[in-house]
This record gives sequence, C-alpha cells and structure tokens, in this order.
Amino acid sequence: MYIQRIDPEHKDEYLEAHEDVPEGVSDAMRRGGVTAFELYVRDDLAVCILEVEDLDAYLDEVDGDEAVEEWERFTAQFKREGVDVDDADEPIPFMDRIWTLSGDENR
Repeated sequence: MYIQRIDPEHKDEYLEAHEDVPEGVSDAMRRGGVTAFELYVRDDLAVCILEVEDLDAYLDEVDGDEAVEEWERFTAQFKREGVDVDDADEPIPFMDRIWTLSGDENR
C-alpha cells in the first residue's frame, strides 16, 4: 500500500487520467505478478492497494518499463508527492503495515 498526494488544483485531471490507464501499464503490472490493484481517492489523498505475490519480482518488471515510466511522469504533474520514477532510493513510497484485523471466515 502507498499514498500519493494529489495537487487539489489538478484533482479532476488526475481522476480523468485514470479513466484510461494505458494498456502497457496494465500489461507490465500483470507481468510483474499483480493479482489486484485498487486506487481510492478522497480530497487530496490517493491510496493505492497493490496485491502481488513477489514484490521484488514486480519491482524488477516495472522498473525501467517505458510505458510505466511515461505514465508515472504524466500523472506526476497532477500530484504533490507519490510515485517518482526518477527517485532511485524510493520510487514507490510503500507504507509499513503496523496493525491488521482479520475476520472469521466462517461467518
């Protein structure tokens, strides 16, 4: 999971961009083993939930992918902070899970 901050002046453009995510981006995510990806937006926050079997394999697949880099540079203009393909140390600002509640699957 990671959070990005949308520039409030460009929220509509950010939302519109996600109405047509390039197929090359989706393909790279699938090749990287993504089983599910969800994006939630509230005010200036975009919460991204990424489910993947092997995070390192996913990162290896999307790192340097031309379609992914082009997409992230395009959407960067609508954000204050978040994914930055030019940040070699932390291109995706992943969060640490500190607590979880699991329900009873029999209910």
